[in-house]
Amino acid sequence: MEAHELKQLLAAYDRKLDHTLRLNETVLKNMNLEKSKGKMRTVLIYRIVELVSFAILALVIGNYLVSNWIHIHLALSGSIIGIFTLIALSGSIGQVVLLQQIDFSKPLVEIREKVELVNAHGLLFIKLLFLSAPIWWAYAIVAIDIFLDIDFYLYLEPNFVVRYLILNALLLIPIIWAFNKLTHKNLHISWVRKTIEFLSGRKTTEALEFLNEIEEFKK
Repeated sequence: MEAHELKQLLAAYDRKLDHTLRLNETVLKNMNLEKSKGKMRTVLIYRIVELVSFAILALVIGNYLVSNWIHIHLALSGSIIGIFTLIALSGSIGQVVLLQQIDFSKPLVEIREKVELVNAHGLLFIKLLFLSAPIWWAYAIVAIDIFLDIDFYLYLEPNFVVRYLILNALLLIPIIWAFNKLTHKNLHISWVRKTIEFLSGRKTTEALEFLNEIEEFKK
């Protein structure tokens, strides 16, 4: 076999190998995309259920406020819960909209960015949890009133209420500080990473890491 014939055979083999590799890559990509599509459809169902749940809760709280607007402590407690419910509801609506905007024909980086925004949804609830800490009493008062038909506030001593309000007002400063720290930009801080991972799972942390990388890349 002459040298040029050998070169032709090798070139043909290279073309065939390259074609096979590209074909395998395409098949693998399609398989991964189909898998991702299936996962996103499942997540969309969860988010819709979440949205409906918060919408129902918002209606319940709204009805509670209408029924108790003459009782300042009940109206205030209900309003606080209502605000947090609306924030959670808006977050769920945003997630449903985002999930419907994911176009799997777009570049993979763009798809991945939106997918990770979906996966990072847990951070919203962590922040709401932090903000709810000083006002947990609002949830207790409303829950006891709704489920047990007992106005718990009437059994509290005025001095206790004043001391409690002062203590919780003082807690607002460190809680707001911690709230502002809980972002993807601060994952290098040990307690931020551990808090997010503990309360929301490793998946949320990984999503935030990717979003941070994308943000740095775009600068």
